[in-house]
Amino acid sequence: MGLFGRRRSPEDKETAALLARLDGRSVKYVTRRDLETGVETVIGREGRLNTKEGKIVIVCNGTEVFRCPAEDARCGELLSLDGVTIRTGEGMVVAYYQYYR
Repeated sequence: MGLFGRRRSPEDKETAALLARLDGRSVKYVTRRDLETGVETVIGREGRLNTKEGKIVIVCNGTEVFRCPAEDARCGELLSLDGVTIRTGEGMVVAYYQYYR
């Protein structure tokens, strides 16, 4: 580590901005994607995405279905803007937003 600490890449800044926007967002359902086969398995329905205190936590129906440190995650919104992908060392989780008209 240098005199002024670690430099943040543009990707880190984008992820931090995305996490700030996602805090408190309602989700319709959450899936875990197998990176080898591409198969998605539903792990929770009707919940909330929280991104406080350096952690990403997804709670569905009163049960925590996903938790990881924010600095270990790579996040990006889907092209349709209907959800967000969270990639960690263990795999990938996709949270689909609750849509309100």
